[in-house]
Amino acid sequence: MKKVLLFFTIILFQVTFLNAQEASVNTELQWISNFEQAKKLATSQNKPILIFFTGSDWCGICKMLDKDFLSTNKFKKIANKSLILYKADFPRRTDLISQEQKAVNETLSKKYSKTRGKRVFPTIVLVDANGNELGFLESYNYIHDTTRHYGLLKNVLTRY
Repeated sequence: MKKVLLFFTIILFQVTFLNAQEASVNTELQWISNFEQAKKLATSQNKPILIFFTGSDWCGICKMLDKDFLSTNKFKKIANKSLILYKADFPRRTDLISQEQKAVNETLSKKYSKTRGKRVFPTIVLVDANGNELGFLESYNYIHDTTRHYGLLKNVLTRY
């Protein structure tokens, strides 16, 4: 009986989550906090995963990219329709993410780092549901030009 109740609770959560994600078009982004869950959603929805490597409480250029790119209605429209979002945060304040989340983020950082194992912030990596890299873009610029970022999205989504 407990297994049946658990099964229906999970189904109810997924339906509620998907409805909330659909209702949030052009308003809020749904960042998944569990990478395994993000991979499952990517499989079921046939979407790539966008991993945003950031230092949310210390990286000024990450905050600029968030404002200029990730928080725009243009990006939100694309993301809500075509992407699963995962934020790999590396905050200096240890209370902002759990130790488990930190370990997962470290593993992802090592796997997708192009700079001799060192992470460049911010970095955007697009992967498929199996974790295979589809596209990669490090850093951002002080002239607030998001052309390369939208180009990356267009390139990956056209091929996906």
